[in-house]
Order: sequence, then C-alpha cells, then structure tokens
Amino acid sequence: MKKSIKQICIIGMPGSGKSTIGRILSERLNYKFYDTDENIENTMNLSIKDIFKIKGEMFFRDIEKKEFKKLMIINNVIISTGGGIILNNENLLKKSFNIYLECKLDILIQRASRNQNRPLLLEDIEKKMKKLFNQRKDIYNRISDLKIDTNYNIKKAIDNILNKLPNDIKKKH
Repeated sequence: MKKSIKQICIIGMPGSGKSTIGRILSERLNYKFYDTDENIENTMNLSIKDIFKIKGEMFFRDIEKKEFKKLMIINNVIISTGGGIILNNENLLKKSFNIYLECKLDILIQRASRNQNRPLLLEDIEKKMKKLFNQRKDIYNRISDLKIDTNYNIKKAIDNILNKLPNDIKKKH
C-alpha cells in the first residue's frame, strides 16, 4: 500500500518536540496543523492530566483514537500526536507518512522534568520515562517512514525533514 503524503503524523516520545516541529513544518509546507492532545483538551474542556486523573488512561485512549480518526480524513495535514498514539492506532498510522522524532533518553527526561502536564510522568520522571521509552521505541521505529534527530537543534531538525521528505510533497510547495 502506498503511503499517503496528505496526512503527515509526527510521532515520538513526550518531550521530543512533536508540537513545536509540527507547527513549524505545517507553516513551511502550507499544511493544516492539529495537535491531538490540544484537540482532546478543547473537546473535553479538561487538561490531559485531568482526563487521566478523573477518567483514566483507557478513557483517554478511546477519546484519542476517535480524535485521531477525525483528523486522518483531512488532506494536507500535519498531526502532532500524543506519545502513546502508537499503542492502539497502528492501522491508521499505516496510512500516513510518519516522522519519528528521535531523542536521547537523558534529554527527554530533562525536557519532561520542566513540564508538569504529562500524566504518565508526574512522579519519578526518570524511571517512568525509561519504561515508556523501552516500551515504545521499537514501535516508533517500525511505523516511521522518516527518523529525525531532535536532540539539540529544532531548526536543523526542520531542515532535515524538509530535505528528506518525498519529492511529491516538495513539488507542491
């Protein structure tokens, strides 16, 4: 099955830069931009952290899947996904062009420590991040169409993505 370039999903761990890079990339490619977590927060009128606390992770994953399905029917879109989107949306992700933002574990831990809105990383960030990283890295690698290093420089990461995108995307812009 040929991958769609009408839907580009940014995947990766919490703290890898998905929202920031997705926004900039959408501007550069003139694609619409959506962030699954932001959409869920707006729909539910609750933070992701509160949804996890009040309704639980299973409820959140169901809402996330519904929101993701809605976004995946839009053409010329960049979707910054939640870090766990890969856990139960692989079939949908097989249809999109997936950019995996790779980042070293110690940098992810450092970035996550500055953000109090990550429900799976509220306490003992280092231990939990290591566990999530080990659970998810093989899935990210398997479903990615492009891997980009986001350890240090966002501008360089964006340039790398733009240089490595399939030609049919670049021709449009």
